[in-house]
Amino acid sequence: AEPPEKLVEARAAFAAAQGAFAEAIAGYDAVLTPSAPGAAPEGIASTGTPVFNSLWTLLHTPCVTIPAGTGPRGLPLGAQIVTPRGQDAAALMWAEWLRRALG
Repeated sequence: AEPPEKLVEARAAFAAAQGAFAEAIAGYDAVLTPSAPGAAPEGIASTGTPVFNSLWTLLHTPCVTIPAGTGPRGLPLGAQIVTPRGQDAAALMWAEWLRRALG
């Protein structure tokens, strides 16, 4: 088991990362990112890598994926809208705006 100090350090790092993200996007309504490093995988064996979602999960920020066309094999691509913590309704609103814009 890890010593209790490690938990305290981890929580402090988590809080610092959340604050840094909030500062980095201050003045912006949302952030647009890819939702994955490429198109969806073929078949049903995997949903693909979560690497582009892990940060938002860690920071507890809302993120919404929107279909954004298809890759070279005809498999779906996704774009992702991310908003600051507590801005869930804004994330959904911007996601709908982007969906319509891409439609």
